[in-house]
Amino acid sequence: MPKPIRETIAELCRFLKITSARTLHTDDLEKAQDEIILIVCKLERIFPPAFFTIMVHLVIHLPEEALNGGPVHMRWMYPFERYLGTLKYFVKNKAKPEGSIAEAYVIDEALTFCSRYLESVDSRFNMQRRTDVASNFEVKERELSVFKSHNCKPFGAMKPMRLDEKTRTLAEWYILNNCFEVDPYLR
Repeated sequence: MPKPIRETIAELCRFLKITSARTLHTDDLEKAQDEIILIVCKLERIFPPAFFTIMVHLVIHLPEEALNGGPVHMRWMYPFERYLGTLKYFVKNKAKPEGSIAEAYVIDEALTFCSRYLESVDSRFNMQRRTDVASNFEVKERELSVFKSHNCKPFGAMKPMRLDEKTRTLAEWYILNNCFEVDPYLR
């Protein structure tokens, strides 16, 4: 990206970081209030007029809102918007959306209640997490102790990979220096 665009977007990101922080400082917010006007003017030079909706204009009022209302995380609507998305997903009969939502909500509550008490049935409350592969990992008797004492849990699918020469040398060095089964051979 060209430098003016990159710098303007970085300034906007810094402004949003300041106004949405958990701890607010009044001098920082007052300074941000002056800076956002210049940032919006720079944006007007870069982007076409269709870009500037009411939401872009509302950015100018964020420092004032933070000064009056305190930290934004105490007042934001993301959890409610997310829950409304869940309720929207419940609608299957568009002719009677309220009934669909009510029926799906009751079914969800009943299944949640039952699944908390049925231990023999896999549910979202008692099944193993997708990333919790290490607890199922069985260590073979003949493996080295270095591989038995792992505390890491792999994330995602494991894929075999070929190590380059430097990485392989470092891995071999680690095994030779941290595995007590190799000590007799080293002596």
